[in-house]
Amino acid sequence: MIGMAENAKITSKGQITIPKGIREYLELKEGTEVVFIKREGEVAMKPKVKDSIKELRNLRDRLPRLTEKEIDEMIKESKKAWG
Repeated sequence: MIGMAENAKITSKGQITIPKGIREYLELKEGTEVVFIKREGEVAMKPKVKDSIKELRNLRDRLPRLTEKEIDEMIKESKKAWG
């Protein structure tokens, strides 16, 4: 990958606006949390990795609850389809 450099200014409150090209490259949207990593003589920024377990729980909670009968029926249909 070829490096990308863009400039930004720090406000009196210590804030910066992440340049559009960088936001697009990292797919940053409003509300995205980022992590700053201190390295020798520089600081890197990347999107915060979401808690996978928490994300799976949220996904599970949005799925419909199935009864044992519905699950058994789905298993039977799958077995038929796959021979």
